[in-house]
Amino acid sequence: MKLVVNKTELFQCLQRIIGVIPIKTTIPVLTNILFELDGQRLRLTGTDLEVSIVTFLNVRGEADGSVAIPAKRLFDIIRELPELPVTFEIEKNNRILLTTEKGNYKLAGESSEEYPHIASESFVAQISYSTPRFLRMIDKTVFAVSSDELRTTLMGVLLEVRPNELRLVATDGHRLAKISDRSYAPSVGESKSDALWIKQESGVLQAIMPTKALQMLMRNADQSELLEVAISESHLTFRLGATTIYSKLINGQFPNYERVIPSDNEVTMTIDRDLLSASVRRAAIFANQITHQIRWNLTPNQVTISAEDVEVGGEARETLTTQYAGKAMDIGYNAQYVQELLRHVDSEEVLLRLKDPGSAAIVEPMQQKEGEHHMMLLMPIRLNDAAA
Repeated sequence: MKLVVNKTELFQCLQRIIGVIPIKTTIPVLTNILFELDGQRLRLTGTDLEVSIVTFLNVRGEADGSVAIPAKRLFDIIRELPELPVTFEIEKNNRILLTTEKGNYKLAGESSEEYPHIASESFVAQISYSTPRFLRMIDKTVFAVSSDELRTTLMGVLLEVRPNELRLVATDGHRLAKISDRSYAPSVGESKSDALWIKQESGVLQAIMPTKALQMLMRNADQSELLEVAISESHLTFRLGATTIYSKLINGQFPNYERVIPSDNEVTMTIDRDLLSASVRRAAIFANQITHQIRWNLTPNQVTISAEDVEVGGEARETLTTQYAGKAMDIGYNAQYVQELLRHVDSEEVLLRLKDPGSAAIVEPMQQKEGEHHMMLLMPIRLNDAAA
């Protein structure tokens, strides 16, 4: 194999792929990027066997071939090279010679035959969607994904395609985030599968997308304004311009999240988002470093936010003006969760729908974007006497 490539364009491709390369693995070949030259087109592949990225680059090809090149060392040397054309040439025993006007560098590669094949499946559904909007929906949900490996179905974001709506949902059991595009008009292929993520009887398509696949999507999102999402029985594919991301779906049934969203939270509180966020941040400094518990004391038109860590003797208390006409109540929350939810509220004011101190609160922006509904759910934590 021999080719000449633009240094900047190659480095941009490597940046798209490097995030999927495993740092530690029992399969050494996975620490490589597969180079495959066919004519004037170079195909680059990286994988950890769960998520794979394939991207193409136009080069000046002189001799077709393929080789697996150590990803980190290649990334580091290409990053440091000056803005000059780079010549790749494969010598005996998969030795790679990189040459520029300033010097040459040798790398020990591996046979491309050792590199795993990225298998593709025939899809049962495919949609096209605005890339910026899909990224926005990911941002509004992915923070609530669980990190508990014993609850694998909560370790991804649920993609749900309904007849006239596209939803993303994530939860870790303590909080939930859901965003819906109610202006979506899908053209989804009919299901050819009885897989768990297809609810044929309700006409709803479901797929649990792994977090790493979404991270790789965000890394590559600048390549195309239109995102193509294809779903097979066990895989998910994102197509963005010259780059394709393949990922295994998370197996299993996502919990019935609609069942936990209360429909009778009739007490409302409206408050300035930035003022509330700043107050919570200050109170969090004095909260217990394990529970992060803060107390909200709600009375008509005001909320008092307090925290106390009896182990170190610290205490904080602030009172804010709010629009609240319900009865007095004390509610305990995890300060970190509150801050995360508030960071994902777009409007200047935040709306909280409440019921009682033992029930989940619904958090929403005061103004929803056109055609969109965004809501989050926050579970309270039980107050103790030391949290006054």
